Amino acid sequence: MSAYHVAFMPFPAFGHINTTLPIVAELVRRGHRVTFATNGRFEPLVAPTGARILRYESWLASRKLPDQVDADYMAHEPVRSIDEAIATVPIYEEGFADDIPDVLLYDVSTFAAGRVLARKWNRPAIELFATFASNEHYSLTQEIGNLYKGEIDPHHPALVDFFVKQGTLLKENGLEGVTLEEFNAPAEESNLVFLPRSFQPAQETFDDRFAFVGASVGNRVAEPEWDEPEPGRPVALVSLGSFDFDHQGGFVRTCLEAFADSDWHVVVAAGESVRREELGPVPDNVRLMDWVPQLSVLERADVFVSHAGMNSVIESLYFGTPVVAVPHMPEQRLVAARLVELGLGTHLPGTDVSAERLRSEVDRLAGDEETLRRVHALRDELREGGGPARAADYIESRIRH
Repeated sequence: MSAYHVAFMPFPAFGHINTTLPIVAELVRRGHRVTFATNGRFEPLVAPTGARILRYESWLASRKLPDQVDADYMAHEPVRSIDEAIATVPIYEEGFADDIPDVLLYDVSTFAAGRVLARKWNRPAIELFATFASNEHYSLTQEIGNLYKGEIDPHHPALVDFFVKQGTLLKENGLEGVTLEEFNAPAEESNLVFLPRSFQPAQETFDDRFAFVGASVGNRVAEPEWDEPEPGRPVALVSLGSFDFDHQGGFVRTCLEAFADSDWHVVVAAGESVRREELGPVPDNVRLMDWVPQLSVLERADVFVSHAGMNSVIESLYFGTPVVAVPHMPEQRLVAARLVELGLGTHLPGTDVSAERLRSEVDRLAGDEETLRRVHALRDELREGGGPARAADYIESRIRH
C-alpha cells in the first residue's frame, strides 16, 4: 500500500482535537505522513502521535466565551468563523508549500478554510463531525437558529457581512466559479461522524456519504492521577468543559453543597480560574481538580454531571455512564435534548440549578435501571462502530478513489 500525506485541520479545542488524535496515531502507525494544524496549546498533545505540526494561533479558540449567549452574540458567530478562515488560509498555504497533502480533513468550525484549500489544490476533502452531522434534511445550524427564533433579524448586518466576506475569500483564492450555495453545502461528499447512528437526529436521511464510526477514543498523554475510592462506592464526575465562565465558581459551590455528607465520591473539574478561597469548606468526599483525567474517571463513574459538549457526552456513553446535562452553549442545549429524548440522561436548564435539584437528579439517574439499560445498549453500539481503525480505513479508501 502506498503511503499518503494526510492533513488534519480541526478547530483547536479539546472537543475537536480529542476525537482526531487516535486516528492520527493509527494513520502514522500504518506508515502515512500526517500534518496536523493546531495552536501552541495542543502541540504537546499532537506531538506523541508522530504527526508533523503546522502551528498557528487561533483568536477564535482563545477568546473568552460570554456568560450569557444571546441572539446578537450568535448572529456574529458566523462572521467570526469566516474572519478566522481569512487569517488562516495563507498560513496553511505557506505551511504546506510544495508538499500538498493527498487529502484534507477539516471540521464544521474550520470548513471555510478547508473547502477553499481542497478546491484550490484540487484535492479530496473529508468533513469531520464531532457533533451532530448535517445534510439536506437536517441542519445543526438551523436547529441552533430555531432556539433564537424571532430574535435574529435575517438582515442582521453581521449575517450580511458573513456572505460578503465569503465572496471575498473565494475571489482572493481564484474560486470565483464556486457559488455561495455550493460553498455552504451542509456536508462534503465524504464525511466522518463520531457518533453512533442512533444518536443522530433524522438518522434515516443520512446516506453512504456519511460514515458513523462511533467513539474515537485513545490514550491521553500527561493526564493527572485521581484518587479512586474503594470498590462499590458511587462516583460522580462533574465538569463544565475546558472553557472558563464567570458562573463556574458558583456552580462548583452548588456541587459542594449538593454532595456534602453523602456517600458519593465526587470528582470536580473546577478549572484554574475558580478561586479556591472563595468556595468555602470542601467536604471530604469531594475532590477539586484543575484538570480531570476524564476517561479514567468515566470508566469508574456512575453519573456524569456535564456541560453536554458532544465529545464529553460520547465519552460518557462509551463507558456506559448516564449524563446529567447542564448546558451553556446553544449546541449543548440540543445535545441535552437528544439525551432526554433517547432516555440516556436528564437536562437541568441553567447553571443556577439548586443543590437539592442537582443531588436528586444524580441520585435518581444512578438508580434508574431503564436508563442504565439504554445507556449500556448505546455503549455497545458505540464500541461496535469501528472508531479510529475504521476512520483510518475510510480515509485511505477516499484517497484511493
